[in-house]
Amino acid sequence: MNTDERALRPDASTSNAPQRKRARLAREERIQRILAVSQRLFSTHAYDAIAIEDLAAAVGMSKGLLYHYFASKRELYVATVRHVLAQMLQFTYLHPDLHAGLSEVLSLFEQYPGLGKMVLRGGIGADAEVDALLSVFRQQQLDGVYRGLGFSGNQPLVLLGLRGWLSFLEEICLQWVVQPDVNREQVVLLLEHSLHAILTTTISTVPALAVQMSAENSPVERVGVAGSDSEHD
Repeated sequence: MNTDERALRPDASTSNAPQRKRARLAREERIQRILAVSQRLFSTHAYDAIAIEDLAAAVGMSKGLLYHYFASKRELYVATVRHVLAQMLQFTYLHPDLHAGLSEVLSLFEQYPGLGKMVLRGGIGADAEVDALLSVFRQQQLDGVYRGLGFSGNQPLVLLGLRGWLSFLEEICLQWVVQPDVNREQVVLLLEHSLHAILTTTISTVPALAVQMSAENSPVERVGVAGSDSEHD
């Protein structure tokens, strides 16, 4: 084969690239499908009541194929917790509008009433890996809300107040789904007003911070419920 013929011959690594990409996409789509099913099952059934065969059947694949993606039921459970926490963080980051973000978080728990207990209370009991995921999530959530409200540097009282509010948010998610007589909009407004009250109190308690936060750039104003009437009523 001469030089010109070799130059025209397709490179094997290049010609296989689209196939590898399609294979990766197919694998990722299948994993997402598995996680969507496991999210539904783990949030509606006790962990010990679900067999790997149940999960495989619900996904529509053999148990052996499911093991190709997740080595055990526990590994799938941990991956499902990680998947749900990522969704909750995504709502926070995608919505500078607090009202919209809170509404979407609550919508997730509204669709899957058992999800809060599964994720926020650890459905398989004490588990170091799940506890670590929750710790990282809560810190990322705190950092995201803190920065999203316009705070910077270290404001211990504000951070303490926001930690308390985020714990309140978790408890609301757990309790609200068992009280269908309270609609989502009412819960969102409750959360907004509680955050507004915490911010108002913490900022006014620290004189230097109160001076630093101008009326135009006040975190209190960003919450959007400073007045007696909400634009979302």
